[in-house]
Amino acid sequence: MNAKRWNLVCALAIVLAATLACKFSFTTANISSLKLSKEKDGSTNSSFGRQDKVYAMADVSNAPGKMKLKGRLLIDNIEGYKSGDPVPGMETTIDLPGSSMGYFTFSPPSAGWPKGSYKVEVSLINEDGEQKDQKTDTFSVSGE
Repeated sequence: MNAKRWNLVCALAIVLAATLACKFSFTTANISSLKLSKEKDGSTNSSFGRQDKVYAMADVSNAPGKMKLKGRLLIDNIEGYKSGDPVPGMETTIDLPGSSMGYFTFSPPSAGWPKGSYKVEVSLINEDGEQKDQKTDTFSVSGE
């Protein structure tokens, strides 16, 4: 019986040593909120004009160290465009020192945003390039 117990202890010690030798990330880092606005640090909006800038603010929480935030603008429902396609030139990645607010600005093309709905997608990425969280929010463009 003692030999079996000793073998079990040795096996568990080997598994524990292998686990500790590997690089694991047990972070609970997340995007706690995503807000869209017509003004940086402004109130939340979901409807924009054709010439309005779109500000996206992502609040990152529980980040143990450096992280990256990737923000991009996607087509949601616009006549003549495929849903889910990225809007060309509307992707940015920013570095964060840890838990903090990340800001993205999406400026309209010179002719203005085509009318319809868009999706802002923000991804939280750790130093190893692994995506840890993702949030999306939609907004619509109508009027002049």
